[in-house]
Amino acid sequence: MKKYILFCLFFGLCALTFSSCDEGRISEKEFVVTREGRILKLVGKVSGIGSWPSSYDVVIAGFEEGDKYSVVSKPLPVSSDGAELQLVLSGIPENVSTLKLCVINRLRRSVVDFQTLDKEAISSAATDTIMMDVGTLDVSMYRGIQAQVFDRRCIGCHGSSTGAAAGLYLTEGRSYGSLVNIPSAINGGYMRVKPGNAKESYLHLVLNEEGHDSHGHLDILSAGPEKLTLIDEWINNDARQ
Repeated sequence: MKKYILFCLFFGLCALTFSSCDEGRISEKEFVVTREGRILKLVGKVSGIGSWPSSYDVVIAGFEEGDKYSVVSKPLPVSSDGAELQLVLSGIPENVSTLKLCVINRLRRSVVDFQTLDKEAISSAATDTIMMDVGTLDVSMYRGIQAQVFDRRCIGCHGSSTGAAAGLYLTEGRSYGSLVNIPSAINGGYMRVKPGNAKESYLHLVLNEEGHDSHGHLDILSAGPEKLTLIDEWINNDARQ
């Protein structure tokens, strides 16, 4: 009788277990992980990433309208310098109105912009993945200075017309050879750019101090002190092309 009772109890417990499974009380939980925001995918061959000192990063980044400080960013790996690259920036929030391939400083402020997708281009993307095809692009430090400083502020007097003030050509393709290790035409005691030493370079003196030229240059970058820092750091890092 005792064996019979134990057998019945065992059988009853098994029946309850299988009944529970049939009713779905024991089920496998599914967890769905979602990531908010849109995605930017950069493709292309980007060179010059490694020319920037550690105080700067070459990044793809998102910015709010009218703001120069990035909301979200991802650096381009130096190991991909000059090679075909695919880089994805995810989790881009709704308040981002501009996407850039740019250089930011330690404060996350954009210093040099190489490629930009504006609000219209972002909103017209057919999917949540926004493509940025940069083709073959040089993002070197000197290329950034050429595009953001010389081309925008200097070549009107230094080379885009029939001549160049003080014989200094700052147009693309001629600027480097006119600057680096070339004596100043105004004050021959200084090199225009002395690699490794910004404070002894005439370019630094003209842009930062009074009394080094008959024509004032202090107002050229007065609204953009980060550009003055950029030039000095390029010179102090051996003024590489």
